[in-house]
Amino acid sequence: MPTESEKLDIAFLINPISGGGIGRIVFDQLPEIMESFGFNLNQWKAELTVSERLEVQTDSALASAHKVIAVGGDGTIGFVLNRLRIQELRDTEIGLIPLGTGNDLGRALGVFRVYDQRGLLACVKRILKANCARFDLWSVNSNLTMASYFSVGMDAAVLHDFDVARKGGKIPKGSLFNRMYYVRAFLQRSNYRISDNCTVILTNGSVQQKINLKGSICCIVGNINSYAAGARPFHSSRFDDSRLEIVVFDQLWKFALMVACSRILPRFSFYLKNHVRIYEADSLTLENCKGEFGQLDGENITTVLNDSGKLEIKPARQVNLLDLRSGFFSLF
Repeated sequence: MPTESEKLDIAFLINPISGGGIGRIVFDQLPEIMESFGFNLNQWKAELTVSERLEVQTDSALASAHKVIAVGGDGTIGFVLNRLRIQELRDTEIGLIPLGTGNDLGRALGVFRVYDQRGLLACVKRILKANCARFDLWSVNSNLTMASYFSVGMDAAVLHDFDVARKGGKIPKGSLFNRMYYVRAFLQRSNYRISDNCTVILTNGSVQQKINLKGSICCIVGNINSYAAGARPFHSSRFDDSRLEIVVFDQLWKFALMVACSRILPRFSFYLKNHVRIYEADSLTLENCKGEFGQLDGENITTVLNDSGKLEIKPARQVNLLDLRSGFFSLF
């Protein structure tokens, strides 16, 4: 492992298929961008990820650079954060350039706004200048990591259908086709309800509370207040307070209203809070969940629920994430 003085300033891990192939374009543009900011080739590197080598590539980047930038969707940054948690690296700074469909973590950190409105050059410039925020990571069944959110229910069933169709080559490339398929899957799964036995046990200190999910649309557990490409299900949420926010939707119209309206009116969830079940917890356990659909940070983990029938979310540790929510003036 290189010493601190031998480490690169920055390493980019780029998912080449994210955004319908935009990852490859980013890879081609980075040399010119980094040179324009005065970086020599021995100060930085960029690498296209390969699924068969992703773990090795990620571990190498984390060990060899002060800053590691995940370029891709929520799944890409999620994998990097999972490897960071496992390795117990304390000083490595993590950033992202959001190319996915949801980009919820990028929204929570302000980077999606910069990339969407100003483009790659401005986004890299801000990343190079950005300060870090302390960010909670959560252990899921000991071997997975939650950064953004977990959910069980209809929304996870929609993601499962999308995941199966995408891997089967049934969805044309491009974010527009992704969104169109999500709408179709949502309509097909609109009658889905969580089964009778599925329950959530919330732990706050030494106190436990058991929540019955029978007949609910979905249960969302959040570390950030961005969900499903920018919806805001929680009226208050922080990613540095070691607390989980939980919301249970019992009726489809309330869920649909939250997803649609909170994107436009960020405080909409504040007005909806008296009409849904909202909780907080230090940790939680989902029981009797075999046969249910689950998603973790936008990734389909239905198999995990079916294999174990149980899911535990516990605090892991805090890491340093590059925070672009402030300093908008530095774009100019």
